[in-house]
Amino acid sequence: MFTLLFWKKLWTWLKHFWYWPVIIILILFSLAAGKASREKMFELLSKQKESYEKELQIVKKASEEASEKKSTVLEAHKEEIKKIEEDHDLKLEDLDKEKQEELAITIENNKDKPDKLAKEVAKILSAQYHGNDR
Repeated sequence: MFTLLFWKKLWTWLKHFWYWPVIIILILFSLAAGKASREKMFELLSKQKESYEKELQIVKKASEEASEKKSTVLEAHKEEIKKIEEDHDLKLEDLDKEKQEELAITIENNKDKPDKLAKEVAKILSAQYHGNDR
């Protein structure tokens, strides 16, 4: 009557639809246990649902806080980069002014010596000078 094929089919069905026998067993148990047990079981299920919802809210809140912190840090980082770029631009302007002053002094000091003037200007501008070094 109960062949090997039947048991294999039953096992396959149970693997795929395991929740049906569990539901039937729970319904039979709740009918046998009485009204008080059913109320306790539904109370337990409702408490678990509330707990799940609270945990879900906590996770959502933590995610929002992390996102907010990330955006705050990103904004602070952008402001810091902007400040560094502005400072860098100011320092470049100061450096250019220093080079201009140095060039003016060098030109004034060497206006009668063109070869020496060319060497000094090349040094200041970080260039190469190929003059008459004989």
